[in-house]
Amino acid sequence: MRNKLGAMSAIGVGLLMAAAGSLWAHHSDAVYDMTQMTILKGVVTEHQFINPHQIIKLKVKETNGRVTPWILVGAAVSANRAAGWTRDTLKTGEEVTVYGFPYRDGKPNMTWMRIVKADGKLLPISGAKNDKLARYLGTYGKEQLSPEDYEVFKRSVLYVGTSDPNQVR
Repeated sequence: MRNKLGAMSAIGVGLLMAAAGSLWAHHSDAVYDMTQMTILKGVVTEHQFINPHQIIKLKVKETNGRVTPWILVGAAVSANRAAGWTRDTLKTGEEVTVYGFPYRDGKPNMTWMRIVKADGKLLPISGAKNDKLARYLGTYGKEQLSPEDYEVFKRSVLYVGTSDPNQVR
């Protein structure tokens, strides 16, 4: 009986450790190059406002005319909702400009840091994205971004808590 209980306990601990490891890996930003801001202009083909992370699918027309589908990863729905997002914040067919950190391996996937609609409206970001953006701005922002983009990003970081990054302070 003791051997059976010991074996069951060992299996249970092993399963918990495996689950904890996969959860840790899931939330790692190690797959993204957080040192290089990438800018995409494209058309939204799908907006999944679902957990564990918001997913935006985008068609991006390359300079050679080829269309590349990109996957943009956002924050958890609860974090986006707290920042002011709804299911209808982005609609299929909308043109957007997206700034974010791409996959290190070159796959067309990124975690977005800023989305600007065609009419110039800047969409809100979650607190976690705000922290990542603040770290990037402090380390690489002035060298990599245009002065105009740098100022807009600074404003994005400052607006947190107002749910409206378009407010002028």
